[in-house]
Amino acid sequence: MKKKTKSITITQFDYIIRNVNDEEIDIEGHPHHYTEFDQEGRPLTEIRYNRFGDFEEKREYGYNSSGKLIRESYFSEENELAEEKTFELNEAGLVIRAFKHYQDGSVDTSDFYYNALNQLIKRTTTTDEGEIEQVETFDWENEKIVNHTIFDSEGNEVIEQDAPPMKPNQTRITTNEKGQVVTEEELDGQGEVIMTINRTYDEDEEPDEVQVYIDGRGNTISQHYFLKYEYTYFE
Repeated sequence: MKKKTKSITITQFDYIIRNVNDEEIDIEGHPHHYTEFDQEGRPLTEIRYNRFGDFEEKREYGYNSSGKLIRESYFSEENELAEEKTFELNEAGLVIRAFKHYQDGSVDTSDFYYNALNQLIKRTTTTDEGEIEQVETFDWENEKIVNHTIFDSEGNEVIEQDAPPMKPNQTRITTNEKGQVVTEEELDGQGEVIMTINRTYDEDEEPDEVQVYIDGRGNTISQHYFLKYEYTYFE
């Protein structure tokens, strides 16, 4: 029987050159990510850290007796709640109303509407003063959204700016005999490797270590670091 994961701690270790005239390298470790789960494998807490190991953000999650998400809390500081979302569900487990609570005490309310196939067709967001802030509509063909339209508080359609066209990078993936990704390479438009990620797995087939190499190509600082995974388990 597979063990149930209670928490995952990811530590980032950076390779640091001592000085420009010294080829010896130091390894410095700092927190990268932490996730805690309940016995059903649902995340309870997620903490992210920036590239220097300082706290960046935290999210906490709450569930009802059926295991559906009904609360999401966001912390911009370790002990400072920035905003919280709570959800009302129907008998099918679909979100029909969501409340977004802010630090100043104000609350935005979103109402969700579905068709007979339980596909989301409309979402309206209102302020705590009852003013419509945004309306979104969704058109479906079979099981695919073919049109998503956003209207502002005045009923005007919001035109989202298209990102400038860019030549997409290519990704080359190598897997082991179990189908797990062991090497992932990102190539630029000329086919040159600009990032390599090598993964190893432990005896439970969980991620163990991830080596990351990023070639700055003279445009930014090249990086070489690895991520180490540590697990705790429920008894």
